Amino acid sequence: MIRTQINASELSEKEPLEDDCDTEFLLLKESIVFTKKRPTRKVLPVARERSSIRSLINFMKSVVGKDLTKVTMPVHFNEPLSFLQRLAEDLEYADILNRASFCKNSLMRLAHVAAFASSTYSTVLGRYVHCIKGGKGGLVTSSRTTLLHFKSHKTNSVSHHPPISALHAESDHWVFWQEYKLDTKFRGQFFKVIPTGMCHVKFKSDGHHFSWKKPITTIHNILVGSLYVDQEGDVLVTNHMSREQCALHFQPVRKVQENFKRLTGEVRDRDGHVSYRITGAWDTGLELLSEDDPNMDPIDLWAVNNKPEDSSRFYAFTKFTIQLNDPEYDVSCHTDCRVRTDIRLLECGKIDASASEKHRLEEKQRAARRQRDLSGEAWSPRWFVPKEETDSGTFCYMYKGGYWKARLKGQYTDSPYIY
Repeated sequence: MIRTQINASELSEKEPLEDDCDTEFLLLKESIVFTKKRPTRKVLPVARERSSIRSLINFMKSVVGKDLTKVTMPVHFNEPLSFLQRLAEDLEYADILNRASFCKNSLMRLAHVAAFASSTYSTVLGRYVHCIKGGKGGLVTSSRTTLLHFKSHKTNSVSHHPPISALHAESDHWVFWQEYKLDTKFRGQFFKVIPTGMCHVKFKSDGHHFSWKKPITTIHNILVGSLYVDQEGDVLVTNHMSREQCALHFQPVRKVQENFKRLTGEVRDRDGHVSYRITGAWDTGLELLSEDDPNMDPIDLWAVNNKPEDSSRFYAFTKFTIQLNDPEYDVSCHTDCRVRTDIRLLECGKIDASASEKHRLEEKQRAARRQRDLSGEAWSPRWFVPKEETDSGTFCYMYKGGYWKARLKGQYTDSPYIY
């Protein structure tokens, strides 16, 4: 069977004009900080030490019924990444959006955005299964108070209680942003993550805006049995300008048994007619089939990247994830995640020192919060502001500008020293 990445007839005749980029992004592109060539690291400094699966089980038993977003995880169960860096992993397959930006056919573009929405689950969730089952850690950390800037995207904690994180990413062709907040349920045998924020993509060439909510994620058999992760729910990706929609169907194991990783979807025009169907699996890849033209070759929307050969020794990280905490990229803002000493020590295999530093940082956070409570000072995010997103009719934290200008000037006078 012949497959193509995308039909030539579906591409626009010219690239989006640079005038579509805002002034701040053009400053970023022109900065020598981001044009200077640097080697990217291909491996972490030290391989992961094996931790006791029994100690993990005992710990998990002790927190049954608790809100895990408020539980301090032992450092040897963690990965050397912050929660915000994990959120940035959603951008590993951002090239899908680059391809989508050149689609003349609006339904074809919608299919690519839907593929991007589903690609995020191959990056992190399979790693939780590998790491926990293998006794190598892999649970999320509790810190959400840092700012990450990596190439052209940034994530920021906008609320610690309840935990809410915001992300803004930008390229020549599109802007992606999301607010990530969640509810959790832990009942011994399963840990359920229920996202309540929304994801957004807007293309600069024509202003078409897409949004969607993430499905429910469940990690099964944490204490006893074979560990696995499944997704549940229909993800509806909407083009707010054309009113076209793509529905992706994530099926939990209790409904489809061993086929729980399979993913199907329908791409519908504004009248509800199904023009394309999406098929594949959320951990391997997706392809697009035409309902209107049965002779059209299947189009590969997305395929999972190969991991490094020794990935199992390094937290099962992908090549993209390995670079997220790379100190070789310029670190100018003192709230950058890569400045976090506990994560840097953990990455270098210094477990005891990392645990001590993690405790110090958490105590510093608690003290700062008590001081704000006593003074009546309200916490205000520096780079994001809550506002109504009119297309979707929802309120969310959105990037208000100014970060990249401050970065280029090295001015962060309004940012506290959180480490």
